[in-house]
Parts: sequence; C-alpha cells; structure tokens
Amino acid sequence: MKWIAYTLIIFISLTTQQAMANAYSKYLGSKWKLSKTQLEYIKKHKVIADATVTTNDKNIQTFTIKASGMHQKKCYKVLRKVSMLENYKNWINFINYSTYNDKSRLFTLKADHVLLPFPMVIHIIVDRPTKPGKYPFTFPTGMFKGLKGYFEIKEFNNKCLFFAESYWSGPKTGLSDFVIELFSETLAQIGGEMIIRKT
Repeated sequence: MKWIAYTLIIFISLTTQQAMANAYSKYLGSKWKLSKTQLEYIKKHKVIADATVTTNDKNIQTFTIKASGMHQKKCYKVLRKVSMLENYKNWINFINYSTYNDKSRLFTLKADHVLLPFPMVIHIIVDRPTKPGKYPFTFPTGMFKGLKGYFEIKEFNNKCLFFAESYWSGPKTGLSDFVIELFSETLAQIGGEMIIRKT
C-alpha cells in the first residue's frame, strides 16, 4: 500500500508543478511570445529581457522593453524587501544612489556601469510595490522623458512572478539603437537577478 501512497504523492506533485508551469506560461504568453527555453530560464529564477529600438527617417527613436523573472518565495515575503526601494543601492552594484519619496511617488536612481555611455540619473514616478498587482510608472525627466510602462506582480504556486513592459518614442537621443538595446537588456537582466538573490 505504501507504494500506492508514494505514487499518488509523486503524481500530485508533478501535476501541481505542471499546472503552475501552464498557469505562468499562459499568463506570460498573453503578453510576450516566449520560447520553451526562455520559459525554462524563468522557471529557474533567471531574468530575461528583450529591448527593441528603432529610428525612422525623421530621426524619431522608439524604444520598447519587456522583462520577466520569477522568485522562488511567496510574494508577501519577497515584497517586504523589494518594496524597500531605498535599498536598491545596496543590492545592485551599478546603482550608486536610490531614494523614494512616498508623498510624490518619486523613485530616484543614480546608475553607472561600463555599458552605460555616461552615468545616469533616473527619475521614476511609481507607487511603492507592497502587494501583488499592476503598477504603472512613468519617467518625468531625462533622456527617455515621457516613457511609460508598468510592472505586474503575480503569484503562481507560492512563487512570485514579475513582469515589466515599457514604451518610449521621441527625438533621437544621440545614442545608437544598438547601444540602447545592449545596455537596457543587459542591465535589466543583471539588476533583476541581483534583486532576486538579495531578497
């Protein structure tokens, strides 16, 4: 009889894992066409990011980026730390300064990395992420002034999934499409994985 019980436990475990995989795959699939390999990366708590930058014949540059990662802990545990935006300077090695003003909802970062063409100050208007849900954000200043996007936090089978998407269009920044794609994708991935490890 024991082998029947063990078989049932294994079956239930595998079924639960498959259901979880199907659930987050379906959720992400509605927002982003991902390969099986990319979904496996997310399942293994790696962050994936994809940026597309184009410049048209009128010198209007368009920038879009998507990123996603899954934390192995429940969202309420993860968000106790992730919501502490002021501490990002302690967790991400290319962030030299981070602060958040709850009244103005202004999140300020200073970033410097070999991939960046120059040190950057980034201002983001966003609510502090304290629970699962959808959080719109915008850049009120800087090179990508007017950029809009959102990040969404959802729990699947006691694991916390993060998804972010943003869009900007404006006069050419002076940086090539390739340079913007390279630093935005790479730093989104590196920064996301550092946060996952630290939380």
